Amino acid sequence: MVTMMRFMSGPTLVCTPATRRLCTLLTQWPRQAIVSWLRQQVSPLQALQSTAQPQVHAKRKKQVSAFAQEARLPAFFGSADFAAVGLFDESDPAPLKNIPYPPLVLFCVGNLSALKDCCVAVVGARKCTTAGRTLANTMATELAASGLTIVSGLALGIDAAAHRGALSANAGRTVAVLGAGFAHLYPRQHRRLAMSILTAGGLLVSEYPSAMPPRPYQFPERNRLISGLSELTLLVEAGEQSGSLITARLALEQGRDVCAVPGSALSPQSAGCHRLIRQGAALVTNAQEVAEEMGWELAPQPSQLAASDSAALELGTGATAVLAVLGAEPRQLDEISVLAALDPQQVSQSLVELQLCGFVRYGPDGYIRVL
Repeated sequence: MVTMMRFMSGPTLVCTPATRRLCTLLTQWPRQAIVSWLRQQVSPLQALQSTAQPQVHAKRKKQVSAFAQEARLPAFFGSADFAAVGLFDESDPAPLKNIPYPPLVLFCVGNLSALKDCCVAVVGARKCTTAGRTLANTMATELAASGLTIVSGLALGIDAAAHRGALSANAGRTVAVLGAGFAHLYPRQHRRLAMSILTAGGLLVSEYPSAMPPRPYQFPERNRLISGLSELTLLVEAGEQSGSLITARLALEQGRDVCAVPGSALSPQSAGCHRLIRQGAALVTNAQEVAEEMGWELAPQPSQLAASDSAALELGTGATAVLAVLGAEPRQLDEISVLAALDPQQVSQSLVELQLCGFVRYGPDGYIRVL
C-alpha cells in the first residue's frame, strides 16, 4: 500500500468538514505520524505514541482516532491498493494541480497510474433513454479501445454505461470519481461495477474520507474532479437541470474541451445538450468525431474492419433489409418484420446473422444497430 500526503498552506481552498479536520491534524501533528497510520492501518494512538512527542493531548488523540476511522479502507475491497495522494505531491495528478479549488487530498483505490493517462470524461443523465445509454456505451468502448481512459461518476444511467463500455474494450480501463467515501459507495447497486473497475486495472477516487456518507452538495463538488482529470468532457443526454451541465461548465472554466451529443428536439433528456451546442460546444455523434475534434486517431474496431472488407462480409438480402430499419432506438421483432416487409422467421434468422457480424445488439428493450 502506497501512501503520500503533504499539507499545502498557500492557495485558498474550498474545504469540506472532513478536509478541515485533516488540515487541523496536519498542522498539529508530525507528518510522519499521520502517514504512519495511513500506511500501516495500525492504531492511530500507537502511531502517535511511537513518535518523539513527549505529551499527547487527549482531545487531539480523539481527533486523530476519529479521522483514522474515517480514512480506513472498507473490508469489502479486500487487498486493493489504497493511497492518499496529497495536494501538489509529486504523485498528484498533474491536471488537478491547476484547476480552481484543487482537492486537498485524494483517496484512491486501485491503479494510481490511471491518473497519468490521457482521459475523456463521459457524463450525462441518470434517467437516460435506451438510445443514450447505448451510445454512451459504444463511444466509451471505442475510445477506451484506442488507449484513452474513461472518467465518470459511477452514477446510474450514462455514467454506468460509460464505465461498462470502457470495461468491455480490450485492455480498456476507467476511473470512477465518487461523491462520498469508499464505505458508502453510491449507488449501492454499483458495488459490483466498482469492483470490476478495480479488477480491470482502473481506479476509484474520492476527496472524502471513507466514512463520509453521500450528501447532495458533494456530487456537484466532485464534478470539478471529473472534468479536471480529463482533457475533454463528453455530454451524452442531459436535461435542462442536469448535474452534468455543471461538469460541462466546470470543464470550460478549467480550459478543457467540451463536446455534446444531440438528440431529438422533442426529448427533454437532450435539452441541456442542445443548449451547450448553441453556446459553442462541439457537436459529435460518434467516437470518431470526438477524436477528430481533439486531433486523436482511433484504433479501428473489429466490426469496422469487417465492414470495410466487402469480400469478407456478404449479407443476405433479408439481413440487409433488417439492418436498414434498425437504429439507436430499440425495436421488437414484430415491428422489424413490418418495417422490413419480411416474415418473422426471416427476420429472426437475419438478426442472428447480424449479431454474429457485430452489427446488431439485443438489449432489454429490443434490437439496436451498433454500426
